[in-house]
Amino acid sequence: MPPTLDHIVLLVPHDVLQALPTWLTNALTVTPGGQHAGGITENQLVLFQDGVYIEIIAFVGGSGSDEEDRARRKGQRWGGQPDGHIIDWAIGLTGARTPEEAEKEFAQIQKDVKYADTGLEYEDLVAGGRTTPDGVVLKWATASPANVSEDDPTEEITGKLPFWCIDRTDRKLRVPYATRPELARHPSIAVGVAGVTLHVADLALLERLRRVYNVLFGQSEVEDEWVLAVPETPTHGHFPRLRIAYDKTGQRIELALFTTGPAQTVGGSFVEGWRVDIKLVHVDD
Repeated sequence: MPPTLDHIVLLVPHDVLQALPTWLTNALTVTPGGQHAGGITENQLVLFQDGVYIEIIAFVGGSGSDEEDRARRKGQRWGGQPDGHIIDWAIGLTGARTPEEAEKEFAQIQKDVKYADTGLEYEDLVAGGRTTPDGVVLKWATASPANVSEDDPTEEITGKLPFWCIDRTDRKLRVPYATRPELARHPSIAVGVAGVTLHVADLALLERLRRVYNVLFGQSEVEDEWVLAVPETPTHGHFPRLRIAYDKTGQRIELALFTTGPAQTVGGSFVEGWRVDIKLVHVDD
């Protein structure tokens, strides 16, 4: 079974996380998440019936605009990323696997990506976790992509390749869409992720990404497009697509959702000067 789409990461200032804008909450149900181990970041979640979720995350205590905030963010995975943007996304290994089986499978995929010889690899798994608001301790391991190319070793690849998130406790505790289905019901009737589109400003990097995505998700039948598996088979029968596209204006990530309601675009700003638009694509249930 191929890797599954796990979640999409949206970074916002901490004060915005505490009072999310109504353009978002009028369309999507937001669930409290908790603080991550170490207390540096905190999140809220938007769960979907396909088992994928949006993680709305913030660095606790500030927006990175002063020296103290920058010190807290330094060395963190998303410490240098801009607030108010969709910044990253994760894949995992779900299904009838034990954590040990999943980590063994990841190790083989890690080798396969390395042998593709693109200068893009995955680092080893690192333990992580957080505590939910009701005191449940969650444990997982993540692995970040790394650019080891000698030609362009400074190329930033956060968000251009997904990171891995592999559960060491039951995933249903981390993503309770099945045990608490009301959390995955939304005013917009969104039911799951329809697509993730990555805009990349470097043509050479785009070719390297193609080769890695063919390793991760299988040979693409449509150029620069891959079908993504999800943790829960959608009742409407449609699966999300990953797309990559050249965009000389710079890197960004676009998100689309499936809805059994009217097609629409939900959008607005979390920070001044940057707008996030989420397209809702109608499907029949």
